Amino acid sequence: MIKKLYKIFTSRMFWMLLIFGLQFVGLAGLVLWSAVSKAYYLFFIGLSIVMAVIIITHKENNAYRLIWMFVLIIFPFLGGVLYLLFSNKKIGALSEKKVADFKKRQPDETAFSLENADKELCEISPVFRKQSQYVKNVTGFSVWKNTEVKYFDRGADFFPDLLENVKKAKKFIFVEYFIIDQGKWWNRILDVLKEKVKEGVDVRVVFDDMGSINVLPRGYEKILQSYGIKAIAFNKIKFHINPRLNFRDHRKIFDIDGNICYTGGVNLADEYSNDIVKFGYWKDDAIRLTGSACWNFTLMFLRNWDCLTKEWDSLDKFLPTVKGKDDGFVQAFDDSPLDDNTIAEDTYLQIINNAKKYVWITTPYLILDEPMEAALKIAAKSGVDVRIITPHYPDKKSVFEVTRSNYEPLLKAGVKIYEFTPGFIHSKNFISDDEIAVVGTTNLDYRSFYLHFELSVLFFCSSVIGDLKTNFENTLQLCQEIHVGDEGKLPLYRRVFRGAARIMSPLF
Repeated sequence: MIKKLYKIFTSRMFWMLLIFGLQFVGLAGLVLWSAVSKAYYLFFIGLSIVMAVIIITHKENNAYRLIWMFVLIIFPFLGGVLYLLFSNKKIGALSEKKVADFKKRQPDETAFSLENADKELCEISPVFRKQSQYVKNVTGFSVWKNTEVKYFDRGADFFPDLLENVKKAKKFIFVEYFIIDQGKWWNRILDVLKEKVKEGVDVRVVFDDMGSINVLPRGYEKILQSYGIKAIAFNKIKFHINPRLNFRDHRKIFDIDGNICYTGGVNLADEYSNDIVKFGYWKDDAIRLTGSACWNFTLMFLRNWDCLTKEWDSLDKFLPTVKGKDDGFVQAFDDSPLDDNTIAEDTYLQIINNAKKYVWITTPYLILDEPMEAALKIAAKSGVDVRIITPHYPDKKSVFEVTRSNYEPLLKAGVKIYEFTPGFIHSKNFISDDEIAVVGTTNLDYRSFYLHFELSVLFFCSSVIGDLKTNFENTLQLCQEIHVGDEGKLPLYRRVFRGAARIMSPLF
């Protein structure tokens, strides 16, 4: 108990929350004190009215607008200030300009004699054409053949495979993860990265400062730099109220020579391989791509690196040199809060709307906005077999209650929901009609859709779809089905809390 308390009180997260809390209380006190004055009273009321007009007229998700209107009504003095501080969903014009500059410098694949499969996929199916062309038109990332795919249905299989391929790197290694933890697997990987630096391999690491706040010491990027590794912490935490702290790099990229890439739900931490048990058995998955489709990952990483470091690389140094065995069509793409497009959610919506037989979904969080909930209901009512697997044990109790608050409306529409009973399931997958699937880092929640930097891999007619389906069916054997009416069996206070949580869900 003493050790646990010591760990809590010495953690960066504790001190960050404490300092933020004190700042918020001080700000609220100042606003309320100022409201005693008639002039200030009118000022803050006027500010809230102006913010209300902006909320109503601004192009925004309806649920997000509703919750902010609710805040303004409940806290008329403080609401306008809160909206100014926390509603900012842009990282800044400078960052947007950097991304635009990178895209201008990025030549078409034909300049590198790379042959994408955009045209070939479009000729196979009009549905595939719509899905793929939307992604290409919005993100600029093509669809590829000549790519071998390997699926890992648990982290314990992913880590040894990753370690073996890292040892084979010749030119560069790009690592970008939400969480990096100094444990068994990261320490082994780091030892290899140190050796590769000595061999002249270009090693670069990006980790999210918030995601790793409880597992890495402050300034960990400097420790990596001391080994010769180029490293940077994404969106470093500043100990003052700052809406930009909401924007996190939730992506997972391990890019080896531009020829082998890994992604999925697995972070570089030991609980993902169940070497450490935190929330029961941790169920997760990952994929390995070998071949042409890795080019999209390389571009994603370099675009981010360019924005963070202002280093401009000649892209032709990082081209894939290996053509993998054909395994359908593969299209990796990113999603970010830097534009007005919710690419990941739109991709999910297209899959749901185009489904003829089934849509099976695995997600750790089920916090739906209006379009996603409506699409799932319509599909189920239309006779499509819609199934969703979520965790039975939470990693965050409040978010878990918000997830469960979304069950009842879906169940009444015919959606089947199952909870993974051995522990926590962290996989983020969509599978439909044995033809199309998505594996990636994007959760079904507001943060992933609107605030986080994410990535997804879209598969058409690939063997990985069969692997995902088999894994889903096997996982169902370890789940309990949730039924209509289960909510009504809960104590009244739990039902009231879930109702309130559902209203507040855009904030989670």
